[in-house]
Amino acid sequence: MLVLSTGCCTSGLKSALQEVLVIAHSGRMLASLVRSAGYTPLVIDLFADQDTEAIAEQVWQVDDLSVAAIQQAVDNLLLSYKVSWVIYGSGLENYPETLEYLAEYFTVTGNDFSVIRQLNAKKDYFKQLDALDIRYPEVQFYPPENSTAWLIKPVNHVGGLGISCCDRVASADEYYQEFCQGKVGSVLFCADGEQFELIGFHRQWTIAKDNFAFAGMIRNDLVTEEHKQTIRIWVKKLVSFYHLKGLASLDFICQDAACYFLEINPRPPASIMLYPELDLLSAHLSGRLNAVTADNSIRALQIVYAKQACKIPLGVVWPEWSFDQPKSDTCILANEPICSIMARGKTAEQTLTRLQGQQTHIENIILNR
Repeated sequence: MLVLSTGCCTSGLKSALQEVLVIAHSGRMLASLVRSAGYTPLVIDLFADQDTEAIAEQVWQVDDLSVAAIQQAVDNLLLSYKVSWVIYGSGLENYPETLEYLAEYFTVTGNDFSVIRQLNAKKDYFKQLDALDIRYPEVQFYPPENSTAWLIKPVNHVGGLGISCCDRVASADEYYQEFCQGKVGSVLFCADGEQFELIGFHRQWTIAKDNFAFAGMIRNDLVTEEHKQTIRIWVKKLVSFYHLKGLASLDFICQDAACYFLEINPRPPASIMLYPELDLLSAHLSGRLNAVTADNSIRALQIVYAKQACKIPLGVVWPEWSFDQPKSDTCILANEPICSIMARGKTAEQTLTRLQGQQTHIENIILNR
């Protein structure tokens, strides 16, 4: 299914600004980045949220990001717009064939489809991590003898979706990884294929201990200097071997003295929302970070998931700190995201307290009406 939505910026005459195609599971974050930099965003995504429509020139809602699903949208936008380049976000790393298709028509920024294919070929990928001396929780492609401390992970997943405790036999497109206790974090970086710059470290969390879907993160430096150095070395090795380009992030888990690599996200991650003071679009395009503006604020973001099935009521007044706002009458199933929220404070404790209050507010206006 393809649904065309018109953004508030559309008029009879097309904008004189350069038009940029944003394609992702949810395009609002990157569309905002593009619009703030003075470009005109055109969006293909799965949700066509109302704030995405407000930012974008036009939005095409699709069922998934496969070539078959987006082809009509691409054909339509080629008739009306001259796209300068494409920026892709979360979800496209599962569809390297879509990136290859887009590259036939547009300049695709960031990592190309060949890099994504290398990262998705998990058996070779883990062998390469071994060769690079990057430590990660043990991986198997056959069932473990004792499944108690193991996870089943999809070869292709986004934001932890589909990861589960090992209580069955993995399918052909899954593998087993040992479960590690510890503090999960990520580092945002930009690269130009050879050189890189670390932008910031974050602590992140999932929905629950047995639900590994991404739930939120906070811009707070809780990583020891020793672990920072280890992670910097990992990024250097991965950038050099895979010639990574643009904005990306690396996830890790720390257990006291030990630190383990979890995964690389080879496209602009959610953590870019925590750095509004930086010119991150330029960092994505060039692989270099321009002069940094000092900002000591602690920022955090969180996804609010529905605790039960609900329908977005008419006339909801969304707070200014909420994002990815679904339209009225949108039906949301239990455990599906309602929206994203962001908080800011002087300390981590203050910021997380504000974030919890904001989540309660969203639940009250959506779930408890």
